[in-house]
Amino acid sequence: MKAEEPKLKFWGSPAFAMLPFGLYILLGGIFSVGYHYYSMKGLIFAAVISLLAGFFVCRNKGKYWDSVVHGLAQYGNSRLIFIFLIIGIFSKMMNTGKIGNGFIWLSLNLGIRGSAFVVFSFLASAVISMGAGAPIAALFAVIPIFYPPGILLGASPAMLTGALISGIFFGDALSPSSQVINTTVMIQHDKATGKPAELLATLRQRTPYILLAGAAAMVIFFIFGAQGGTMGDMAQIETFSQAKGLLMLIPIAVLLAICFKTGNLFVGLSFAIVTGLVVGLLGGLFTFSDIVSIDYATSGLKGMIFEGIYGMLDVAVSTILLYGLIAVAVDGGMLEKCCNWILSRKFTSTKRGAEAVLMGGTIVINILLAGCVLPSILMFGDMADRIGQESGISPERRSILLTANATNFSSIIPINSAFVMGSVTIINEMVQNHSYLPHVTPFAIFCCSFYCLILTGICVFWVATGIGREPKACKKLDKMTATNHV
Repeated sequence: MKAEEPKLKFWGSPAFAMLPFGLYILLGGIFSVGYHYYSMKGLIFAAVISLLAGFFVCRNKGKYWDSVVHGLAQYGNSRLIFIFLIIGIFSKMMNTGKIGNGFIWLSLNLGIRGSAFVVFSFLASAVISMGAGAPIAALFAVIPIFYPPGILLGASPAMLTGALISGIFFGDALSPSSQVINTTVMIQHDKATGKPAELLATLRQRTPYILLAGAAAMVIFFIFGAQGGTMGDMAQIETFSQAKGLLMLIPIAVLLAICFKTGNLFVGLSFAIVTGLVVGLLGGLFTFSDIVSIDYATSGLKGMIFEGIYGMLDVAVSTILLYGLIAVAVDGGMLEKCCNWILSRKFTSTKRGAEAVLMGGTIVINILLAGCVLPSILMFGDMADRIGQESGISPERRSILLTANATNFSSIIPINSAFVMGSVTIINEMVQNHSYLPHVTPFAIFCCSFYCLILTGICVFWVATGIGREPKACKKLDKMTATNHV
C-alpha cells in the first residue's frame, strides 16, 4: 500500500516539519537554563516564534494554520483546555479558604515538631495537591504556607523543601483530578477500539507503587528531617494558624469521592466547587466579595472565579500552542517517520525495549523542558501512543510510564527544574522579608526530594522486570480464551 502523502510540505527537506518542535525546545531551554526564567509565559513565547518559523519554511502556506487550528479542534484536546479552567477555580477556592493555615493549626495542637513536621508537611502538601489539580500550582501554594513555620518548628531547610516538592507530586499522582493523569489518559489510545486509557484502571494499577514510594520517603524524612534545624519563636508560628481552614477538606473529599465513583472529572469538580463555596461562606472563610467583586477604580473584575480562570490562562494558551506544534509535526509526516524509525529498530521488537524507549524519551524531553510535566507529556504523548500501540503495550500501562517518568528525577534537575528553581525563588523572596529564614541551594533540594528519587528506581524496576505489564484481569481473560480454544 502506498504511503499517504503528508498534508504539509516544506522547502528543502521534509525534516523541516520538526523545525517548530526543535526550536520550541531550544527557546524553552534558553529561557530556563540561560535566563533562569521559569514561567509558562516563556513557553508561550517560544511556541509562537516556533510556529512562525515553521510557517515561513512551509511550501503550502494556506494549509499551515489549518493544521495548527486542527490540533485544538480535536475533542480530547478541547476538553482538556476546559478542564484546566475549571480546576483553576477549584484551586483558587482552596487557597482562599486557607486550607494550609488549617494544617498549621492541626500540627501545633498535635505537638508536631522537627522531623515530624517535615513528614506532616509532606502529607499536607499531598492533600492540597490532590485538590489543586496541577503540581506547579500546588508548589506555589505550599511553599509560602509551610516553609516559614517549618523552619521555626526546627525542620531542616533542605529536607522541608524536598518534602514539600515530594508531597505535591505524591498527592498529584493519587488524584483523579490531576491535569497530568487526565491529559495522559486522553492521549493514549487502544489500538483496536481507539478509545483512550481508562482513568480509574490507570490509578488502580499504579497506586500500590505510588504508596510504596510515598511511605519510603516519609520514613527517610522522619529520620533525617530535623538535621540542622533549630526551634524558633512560637508567637510567630501562631500567625500561620487558623483552625477553620480544615473545613476546606470537605470539598476535597467530595471531589475525590465523586471522581472515584463516576470517573468523570467535570462532575466531581462541579459538585466540589459548589460544596466549597457553601462551606466557605457558612464557615466564614470568605465572603461574597471574595467570590466576585468589581473594582470600579480600575474597571477590573476580582474574585476567586475570575482569578481562578485567569490564573490558568498561561497553562491553557501554552497547551493550545503546543497542540499546534504537534499537529505540524504530524501533518508534515515527520512524527510518522520518527515512529517508523524507532519501531524498525531491534530493541523495540520486545515490550521491554519499547517501554525503555518510552521511559528514555519522556525523561529526555522533560529535562529539556525544565521539568514542566504537562508540556513534556503533550510533546511526547503522540509518539508514545504510536509506539505503544504497535508494541502491544496497553494505554493504561503507557499512561503510567509517561506520568511516572515525567515526575521522577527528571522533574527536579537542580540546574533548570521549574520546581526546584521556583522553590528557591519563592524562598529567597521570603528571606528578604523574614531574616530568620535560611536560604537553600537547588542541589540540596534535589538530594532531599526523596519521593521523586525513589520513583525513579520504581520506573527502572517496572521496565526491567515487566511487573504490571499484563494486568491480572487480562491474564485471566487470556487463560479463559486459551481454554475455550482447547
